[in-house]
Parts: sequence; structure tokens; C-alpha cells
Amino acid sequence: MEGTTALTVRAGRETQGLIKLTRVRVTCPACREKVEAVARDGRVRGYCAVAGSYVDFPAETAGKADAEYRAKMSRATKKLWQDPAYRAMMAAAMEKHRQGRAYQTKMSQASTKLWQDPEYRARMSELAKQRWQDPEYRAKMAALRKQRWQDPEYRARMAEIRKQNWQDPEYRARISRTRKKG
Repeated sequence: MEGTTALTVRAGRETQGLIKLTRVRVTCPACREKVEAVARDGRVRGYCAVAGSYVDFPAETAGKADAEYRAKMSRATKKLWQDPAYRAMMAAAMEKHRQGRAYQTKMSQASTKLWQDPEYRARMSELAKQRWQDPEYRAKMAALRKQRWQDPEYRARMAEIRKQNWQDPEYRARISRTRKKG
């Protein structure tokens, strides 16, 4: 892609919000001419003189220039992340973002949706079983658990949670059934 220019336009009624469009110059596979096109969401659309209409160009027509740009940006990004001040700033920004109620709700919904998939649950269960078979992992987790219990605030918080759980009749019934089975 040569000479990219970014545009932002307001979407129509069927989609709300802003759509980012990028003007690019690509080589049309049919007429081998440089064509001005618009890239959006991984698609490139422009006018082809041979076809006489607007067509979707394959993403590969972006070609070498796009790969060079990605490599250049990758080097720049790697260089940025080597700066401790930049990493600290980004970590603080992400921490603030994660504490937002909208983000937490969105992630909770995504997680719930994932766990409803039986294949995903089976795969995660298998991974957890493999992980717990590793003696180093078990020792590491036991040390963390022991370390947590030495913190009086953590112990008080857990005691309060247990007390609240036992006040719930459904929770007590579920635990009773589990204990009777074992």
C-alpha cells in the first residue's frame, strides 16, 4: 500500500459509531494499474477500470509495502517497550482500564460465554490436570497458599466470605450433599 491516509466517518443507521477508513494505492490484479482504494476491517475496495465497477481486492495486493510498514512499526514498538518508564505508564493505564465497570462486565460476559462451551471446559480441565501433575507447580502453589494464610487481612477476608456463604441455604445444602457422597 502506498500513501495511506486515514479517514474517520460516521456510520449509517444500521451501524452506530465511527468507522476508520484508510485510503491506499494498490495494484489491481486484473489491469495491473495503480488504483486508489479504501481499506477497512482487513478488506480493500476500489474502482477497477477493467471490471468497470468497484471491486474487493485481495488483501495480498497490499503486498510488500504493508509488510515493510508492519516490520517498521514492530521495531518501533519493541524499542518503546524496552523503556521502563513507558512500560510503567502502560501498566498503570491498563490497570486503570481494567478497574472500569464496563470492562469488568464485558470480560465477565465473555468468560461466561466461553465456559458454556463443553469443548472449552474439557480442554481447560485437561490442561489443569496436566499442570497439577507437575511436582514443581504443586510445590509453588502450596508455597503461595501458605504465604497467603500468613497474612491476617487475607484470613479475615476469607473468614467473612465463609460466614456469608454458610448463611445461604442453597450453599449449605450443596455442601451437605457433597459431604454425604464422599
